[in-house]
Amino acid sequence: MKYSVIDISSSSISMIVADMNDRITEIIFRDRASLTLLHYLDGHDLSQRGIDKLVEAVSVMKDKCVSLGVDVVYLISTAALRAVGNFEEIGAAILNRTGLPVNAVDGQTEAYCDFIANRFYNAYESAVLLDIGGASVEICDLSADDRSGMQSIDFGILTLHNKFVEKIQPDAEEAKRIKKYVARKLDKANVPGEGRFATVVMVGAAALALYDLYAEYTDASIENGERSMQYKKFKKLVEHLLTGRDRSKLILDVAPEKLYSVGIAAVIAKAVFRRFGAKELLVSDRGVKEGYLQLVTEGKASASYYDFAKEEAVILPTKEAEGLPEKGADKGVSSKGQAAVQAAKKLSAKSGGDAAKRRGRPPKEGKDAAKRRGRPPKKGKEKVEKSAENTAANKESTQE
Repeated sequence: MKYSVIDISSSSISMIVADMNDRITEIIFRDRASLTLLHYLDGHDLSQRGIDKLVEAVSVMKDKCVSLGVDVVYLISTAALRAVGNFEEIGAAILNRTGLPVNAVDGQTEAYCDFIANRFYNAYESAVLLDIGGASVEICDLSADDRSGMQSIDFGILTLHNKFVEKIQPDAEEAKRIKKYVARKLDKANVPGEGRFATVVMVGAAALALYDLYAEYTDASIENGERSMQYKKFKKLVEHLLTGRDRSKLILDVAPEKLYSVGIAAVIAKAVFRRFGAKELLVSDRGVKEGYLQLVTEGKASASYYDFAKEEAVILPTKEAEGLPEKGADKGVSSKGQAAVQAAKKLSAKSGGDAAKRRGRPPKEGKDAAKRRGRPPKKGKEKVEKSAENTAANKESTQE
């Protein structure tokens, strides 16, 4: 059985594909495409152009699922769409044009998924998880048994860029203002100070980009399967990303898609590291998608999904699952997701009733048409006979 989770975030759309056999899950494919939705905001709403770009990106990811033989796919949205005013319209457009229902993930759930995917790091001394996203920052105490040590704070790379950075990358003065702002936010959220955590585990695309820059800048390498950074060397990297003459060349050589964001991510990371007085800095390649998949496949949470065998969305019955749906939501999807489903049904009714089941391809011909993934339907018997007659006639004409 193959599963996929597609995640719509603030600066990209990403996916994982996992093969599950005998309850053992193996990630067999990862992909990510840049898509900064904040560039398409019209006030608090996502513009029609932005909706079209998002639908197109989801369709591309879905086609990759088809080529990889995926059985079930979950589409989730994290911080990217939480504050967007027209979420219902967006979710309806995606469902109507791709068949995939959107599961809206709130901040606490996002933090919990990060925790589930990385809790094996609790073997390290006083470990804390840090996820620096485009519109939110998640911090999780990996030694906690419940969710009391999980926080989602309402600022991120893109919000800080819009607030403080005039050009593409922050300069030293802008970085100072960002650090003060981050410190105030951490204080307000009652994030623990020095002495509480010794190991910081970073997750997410920004963290992986930071490690790649660190490895290039310091000639570091992955040892024993771990991406580890020394704090003193990391500080020098941050300084270089703010004031170095060739900082843009370094980013363009290593992580060009993060030109706008990696400098801010470095400033946030350094501020958090200093606050904790951490001894060890690690970077994990597991995050929200892996944690989400683990919860739903273990039956600890319910969520809507797309079934490739049935070629339609499956909206699950009401179930109070561990963490994923918001309280009071119906059918295993968040209240925002439910509204999107209802909006899509209205659009589907206007367009003939089957739009939500399609993948953007023409509808099947006839009741008994074979179920296929992108291949043309077989010709009927009469069409085949007629084609044969035409071919024979052409041969006779040629011979004459």
